[in-house]
Amino acid sequence: MSDVVIREGFLCPICMKDLGTVAQLQQHFEEAHSTEDKAVLQQLKDLFGKAKKKILGLDEEEEQFGAYGGEVAKSLPIRQRSVDAGGIDPTLWEPQELGAIKSHTDVFKHIRDSRIDRFVVETNKLLIRLDKLLSSDAPSEERKRRVYEQKIVPWAPDADVNLCPTCGKAFTLTRRRHHCRLCGGIMCNKCSEFLPFTFAKKLTNPAFQFESEGVGFLRRSGSNSSLNSMVNPEGDPHIRTCWDCRALLERRDKQVESRNTRPVIMDLYDKLKMCTCEADFSLPDFKKMADSLNAGENAYSLQEATNTRNKLIKLYDNIDLISKRIQGLGMNHEEQPHPKVVQLQKFIRIYASHYLHDNMLTLQSLPGEVELQKLQDEREREVQRKIAIERQAAIEAREKDARDKDGREKRRQNSLTPDQTRTILDQDASSVVRDSGWIPADVNQRAHSNSDPMVQQMNIIREYIKQARKANKLDEVKMLEENLQDLQKEYYKQMGHGFSSQNTS
Repeated sequence: MSDVVIREGFLCPICMKDLGTVAQLQQHFEEAHSTEDKAVLQQLKDLFGKAKKKILGLDEEEEQFGAYGGEVAKSLPIRQRSVDAGGIDPTLWEPQELGAIKSHTDVFKHIRDSRIDRFVVETNKLLIRLDKLLSSDAPSEERKRRVYEQKIVPWAPDADVNLCPTCGKAFTLTRRRHHCRLCGGIMCNKCSEFLPFTFAKKLTNPAFQFESEGVGFLRRSGSNSSLNSMVNPEGDPHIRTCWDCRALLERRDKQVESRNTRPVIMDLYDKLKMCTCEADFSLPDFKKMADSLNAGENAYSLQEATNTRNKLIKLYDNIDLISKRIQGLGMNHEEQPHPKVVQLQKFIRIYASHYLHDNMLTLQSLPGEVELQKLQDEREREVQRKIAIERQAAIEAREKDARDKDGREKRRQNSLTPDQTRTILDQDASSVVRDSGWIPADVNQRAHSNSDPMVQQMNIIREYIKQARKANKLDEVKMLEENLQDLQKEYYKQMGHGFSSQNTS
């Protein structure tokens, strides 16, 4: 062993030549021994790479995946790195078939059901025993009471229990044994719990009403004396129990409370939805009022619209306050609410904020009394102007119809003989009078003979006017006078345009 020479440094594993650095050793190996076996070369290269990383202090991840080099290896998934580093192409894998599977759902349900059944059975036993302890037949004297309690549930023998099952301390003259009146188990005084009769009555009779809220298990007494199961040191009737029985009874009480009592968040959310529904019902009516008043209309009163707007603002304020209260439920307590409950409260607040943003901020304003009077006056002027325009348009339309009618009449008269024209004019005049509900006497047409049929017709209408005045038919007089004026205007118009040439023809 003494003849073995130990050499240190950067030695070539094949020719044992000493190189100064790792880079020189790797370069020498690639140039001088490139013709060697490829498997040996690859193994030596991996050895050189590991040695280099150890010397340079690179991390283990880069050392493990150094074949990829730098950031490329880090960017690859962990599974792909390990597979590719081993030289196996994942694309060459055959599809793996699903192996043996086993469902544990049935096992889980069996364990869960058995545990629930055990809790339910134990709780029912405690309630039955508790109801018997609260019976009116139960004696009040201490000795008789102890015998009565032992008949309901057997007590564990004192000699069988040397240590308190709850705290694990040994029983002595100062740490005495006490029995649970519901299960018969033994515990020390410090591990005892005291169940008041009021709370016990609530557990056995859910219809029982407390005189004060928040009644539950009493605080444990610090006295080491033996306390009976009827009265605690303060003089209140109670029942001594263990921690396990207390846990089952309190769990039962919470379940009953959860079924019969609504959470505060539900009541607040119902109020929130009631306010939103009432606001949604009143908002369309207010928009109609606001649009009508801002347009100068008098269909709604300003006081009614103001009351509706104040009502909406009050509802929106209530929505904001209720949502803030919901968001802060349980945040000031020592025991914080469940994260899901906190998330629910936060979402309700976000919903209320979006609702107020969409409705309250876009609520229309109402004009004042002076501004409303100005708007109404302006609207009245606008209405009168429109009426005047429509009236003028109606007059122009009527005049146009009259002109068109006169033009058609002229063309028809030009195509008829004088006798036919006279007969038509007589029929028109008589029809006008008959349509009014009054029929005048016949007029001698020969007395009004004239070469011009229009002059003859005007004379006939004058006779009708006289008869209507005598008959006190003022409406007919007015209508006949208007017809006479129209005939006169048309006659003078024709005369001014040389219409008299018709006679010469």
